[in-house]
Amino acid sequence: MRTDKQIYLVFTVNPEWIFLLTGLRSPGKCRMTSVSFKALEVTTDGLIIPDDEQEALLIVEFQFQYDITVYGRTVIAMALAQKEHGHRPVRGVILFRDDEADPQIEPWNRVVDRFNIGDLLDDFGQEHPDHPLFAVFQPLLMTDDDKLEIKAVEYFRTIRDSSIGDSIRTTLLEVFVDWLEQRFRHKSKQEIEAMLIGELPDLRETQSGQDLIAIGRQEGRQEGRQEGRQEGR
Repeated sequence: MRTDKQIYLVFTVNPEWIFLLTGLRSPGKCRMTSVSFKALEVTTDGLIIPDDEQEALLIVEFQFQYDITVYGRTVIAMALAQKEHGHRPVRGVILFRDDEADPQIEPWNRVVDRFNIGDLLDDFGQEHPDHPLFAVFQPLLMTDDDKLEIKAVEYFRTIRDSSIGDSIRTTLLEVFVDWLEQRFRHKSKQEIEAMLIGELPDLRETQSGQDLIAIGRQEGRQEGRQEGRQEGR
């Protein structure tokens, strides 16, 4: 499944969730951006820049596949970010999908904070089962397809009904539907649409929702014409 762009979107709309999830001390109001350091052709998933210049920069990497270079890339990005921002303090964080994705490269695994995002979200969901951050990741992390198919509409409603800003809500709904489509590639657009039955009015404002509706109607018309031809024969 494609994950990097979607995860970046989730945490860009609210960088505070990084600190809420990991338990790291929040630096207060901040923003997250993707940065490319052209001199060494190093790109980082996210650079969190606190408004308070006394607070440390935070380099964030989301690693869902095994990559032996992830620690080295993160440390290099930390050094370059610090240089470009007047030598402010800097920290590095890698969020791995699970322990198998962590190459544990010495000595950098003692320099960079590392977390298992699956475990973090499981623990977070126990304390905050109705939080949109927990709900949006379920198509990515829930292992049981049948359970996910049944609970998909519940997670959708959790995001839709949460007390977050409209732009954040729209982004999370887009990511949720995108991951749901990727998870159930074997299902038609109509079947995905049926999993979210009754929620289409809320999906109409998102590109994913418009695609679902348009393609579902097109497939329905095609099936109708085929059935009509068969009955005619």
